[in-house]
Amino acid sequence: MGTFEYLIVIPYTMATVPSASQWGSPIASKRALLIHGGNSSSHTFHRVASMLAAKGYLVVAPNLLGHALRMPGVDFRVQTLADDLLPYLQAAEYDIVIGHSIGGLVVLSLLKYLPRTRPVSVVLIDTSVELSAEQMAVVRRPKEPNDVRAKPNPTVEDYMTLNPLWTREDAIWRSLGIQIGRATNYDDHMDGNMPWSFSHLFADRPAAATLTILIADPQSQANGALKLEAVAKFKEVRAVIVPNVSHWIHYEFPEVIVEEALRNIGEEQGDGP
Repeated sequence: MGTFEYLIVIPYTMATVPSASQWGSPIASKRALLIHGGNSSSHTFHRVASMLAAKGYLVVAPNLLGHALRMPGVDFRVQTLADDLLPYLQAAEYDIVIGHSIGGLVVLSLLKYLPRTRPVSVVLIDTSVELSAEQMAVVRRPKEPNDVRAKPNPTVEDYMTLNPLWTREDAIWRSLGIQIGRATNYDDHMDGNMPWSFSHLFADRPAAATLTILIADPQSQANGALKLEAVAKFKEVRAVIVPNVSHWIHYEFPEVIVEEALRNIGEEQGDGP
């Protein structure tokens, strides 16, 4: 079957499923749900999604509240972002669920809604699950010349110059994600989720689900060591350090994400490479 990509708004009972991008055949027997991070949009996953679609998955990537021209909810808690996406889990079951950055926290908040017995490969991409107030203050400081907090609306050329591993399409989608999102998203979600503590959600993982967190090289990310330290004590969580990469693993090494997701599902179902 061919690969299709388009925006969808699907009626579900009396509600409307949030806008999303979709890749792959609508009749594919395997499904993947991808949840983007802050100041991004569903198309941030274009490379990962295309790879999964080529392997026979129907891939759905919703747009979070406050992003991609969507109005925000009444508050900015991660659980509110997760609850907004519940129609997707009510309408279908997924073999793979992936979340980047705060999207990974949304995934953790959705673990309790996953099937109890169906194997699911869950992958978090460079997500911070625990931050103290002091650590939060450090994380919130702009660190890069093209950080939206230091330079509003960085251009495609800015991103291309500072991220040599990105394609031009990556830079376009990153720039567009900022322009069609709310300017205060970053601070709103930081302030709305204090204290920043989400590791307790690991306990909601169904026994049949595998849970992996990919962590950007601590040598290239100031808070990479904090991310690793926060998950090291959880034996049910597989932590993988990805060397020579920034926070944007899905742009720079999308194949690592796909391989890890398929590896997990392969252990359970014999469906991976």
